[in-house]
Amino acid sequence: MSFQLTIAEGKEAGKEFVFEQDSVLIGRVAECDVVLYDAGISRRHCRIFSEGGEYFVEDLGSSNGTRVNGTPVEGKQALSKGDQLSLGPVVFVFSPTLDEDVTGEEPLLAGDNSTRIVSVEQVARPRSRTRSEALAPEGASADDLEEAQLNTTRPIQALRTPTRAGTQPALPATAPARTSTRAGSQPASAALARAPDSAPAAPPRRPTANAVARNASPQGGGGLSAAERARIRRESPGLVGNLKLFWLEANQNVRRGIIALGVMGALGLVGLLYWVVLGSEQSVARGPEPVTLSGKPIDDSFGLGEGVTWERPDQKVFEWEYTAATRALGLLHYQAQGISDGEVVITVNGVDLGKVPPDTMASQDRVLELMIPSEMLKKGEVNRITFDNTKNPPGEDSWRIWNIWLEKVLLPEIPPEQLLEEARKSYMRGRKNMENATVGARNRYEAWKSFREAWLLLEAHPEPRPDLYFEARERVKDAQKELDRVCSKLMLEVESYVNQNNWQAASATLDHTREYFPDDYDQPCARMAEVKRANLGL
Repeated sequence: MSFQLTIAEGKEAGKEFVFEQDSVLIGRVAECDVVLYDAGISRRHCRIFSEGGEYFVEDLGSSNGTRVNGTPVEGKQALSKGDQLSLGPVVFVFSPTLDEDVTGEEPLLAGDNSTRIVSVEQVARPRSRTRSEALAPEGASADDLEEAQLNTTRPIQALRTPTRAGTQPALPATAPARTSTRAGSQPASAALARAPDSAPAAPPRRPTANAVARNASPQGGGGLSAAERARIRRESPGLVGNLKLFWLEANQNVRRGIIALGVMGALGLVGLLYWVVLGSEQSVARGPEPVTLSGKPIDDSFGLGEGVTWERPDQKVFEWEYTAATRALGLLHYQAQGISDGEVVITVNGVDLGKVPPDTMASQDRVLELMIPSEMLKKGEVNRITFDNTKNPPGEDSWRIWNIWLEKVLLPEIPPEQLLEEARKSYMRGRKNMENATVGARNRYEAWKSFREAWLLLEAHPEPRPDLYFEARERVKDAQKELDRVCSKLMLEVESYVNQNNWQAASATLDHTREYFPDDYDQPCARMAEVKRANLGL
């Protein structure tokens, strides 16, 4: 008796290959009669054999199973003419043949986009001499093929649906594309080639770590040879190698126990973190969420993510009542972190005023300022100031706003000439203090304050504003950079003393900070020093 397998897919669909032996073993290792180098094929996938004048197929415990006409094979199943035999991603059509039908089909050479098999000498020899190779990757060496045999079988994502006999089934989207080459060319990735008996054998290859793990006994204990143990100790010396050997040689019960202990430990750690973070947070008695701005900074933070006191994924609205005898403008002071360009917009009474600047290297310490023109404020009414997150949907990207306060600046109602004169006096005081910055600790702060006074005075000047207005604003920025540099130097000095356990010197430096920054609100360094003092317990 004999039978033939016909390729059901690819450009070589319809090609027939005859097998004359009573049993044909199909799989991914060299001991099989038909070798298919495909990740969806198990090492010993299935067996086709004759019994009582009939042919049967038997699945050998493969990962992806064997199907006949779309139905999984359980035990052994009889094969009839026209049955479609699916081995993972590979599909053949089975048909028994008469002895006189054997025509000595030539070995199938590699062709484009086809799955091919070649049986030795047209499968006319005994089984021990009819082993072949299939789906060999293009340009693969003997080492590559050996590695493919050792790899774990990859489960396929979708199963084939049953099709009628004689039709060509469609492969799932996850089936690998098969390519082939013309007759006489080198084997392609989807070709099946039989090496001649005279071909030299590939040089022996030292088994990989994966191969060692697979060759070990499933129950563990004594599955590794002395050479394999020595190799593992050489590749992973010390504790790592001992742990690897212990795992490979442990029996199944020990491994399961270790995995169970690991899972229990992970669950315990998660529970501990939940108790520490959420439990401690619930124990903190917090007052009502602040919604009104004043001249004192709000230490609470708003937004989403780590360090946020009040979660506001989309926006946070504050109210401020403006009452003054003369015109006034507002200066909104705040700190921000975790914000990208254009992510958070500030609106006043429903009108967009500006965007929160994106993060920089100094986002944690920088203080941001935004001027609210007098014409945008409603006198004698409640004004609403909104931080509106326009990009990230709720519950995703983190952002944070804190230390928010609003400074009210009264605009003097005096003639423009007098405004210019007063601004010039403040500007000159600022220049003098900056020139003497190294003489007294407070001179830098006084210079910044004088430049700022000159700028705000000229905010009341009608358009067009004089050049001094723009010059004063630039000087304010320069003075602020100088103050930030001094603050960083002082905080670094405190950290240095703390690392030396010189608590007295650290406390003295924090006291010295007050000489550079006398006000608690208009400069953040004074508040930073008090927070650090509290954290250090000084």
